[in-house]
Amino acid sequence: MKLVAVSQRVDTIEDYGEIRDALDEEWQKLFLKMDAVVAPVPNAPQVLKEFLSRLQPDAIVLSGGNNPVSYGGSAPQRDWTDEILIRYAIKHNVPLLGVCRGMQSVALYFGGALKKIEGHVAVRHEINGKTEREVNSYHAYAVDLLGENIRAVSWAKDGTVEEICHETHCIYGIMWHPERVNGFLQEDIDFMKQKLRL
Repeated sequence: MKLVAVSQRVDTIEDYGEIRDALDEEWQKLFLKMDAVVAPVPNAPQVLKEFLSRLQPDAIVLSGGNNPVSYGGSAPQRDWTDEILIRYAIKHNVPLLGVCRGMQSVALYFGGALKKIEGHVAVRHEINGKTEREVNSYHAYAVDLLGENIRAVSWAKDGTVEEICHETHCIYGIMWHPERVNGFLQEDIDFMKQKLRL
């Protein structure tokens, strides 16, 4: 089985006075459909390089959750984790897929920018371009400027970028959530197996 490193959201649990890393269990179920296993990545930049060195993942997924700090988020450790994972993917030629916030992280890493949008939270809509189908949507920010060597390949009908790729590295981004589909979709499984080389 191949090993996929997956970033986690940061949750503050006020009742316990704790800050926790969290990953939807659906991610593991989804990757089992691809004969892969998930390794949740800690939001601990001080140990992440050693973690990756020992883990040597076959692929990386930047999951959803938490807005970037520069766009109102309150978890800088998540921003740092995504940046370290992108750098690792580039240096070691490891395929990387950013999902929702993860796609935003990819765009921001390469010098892009986000913008606030309406009508994309807890809805389904059609996308067109390289991918043409209905997808779910849970984001309040969209990629506005793409960044260096980042290309948009699919859009929502309102012009919002829904899928990106890097022109030279094996780095991709999507704004929909494959793990939030009851039963999972074969289109998502095929897409992820191809992009992540699983």
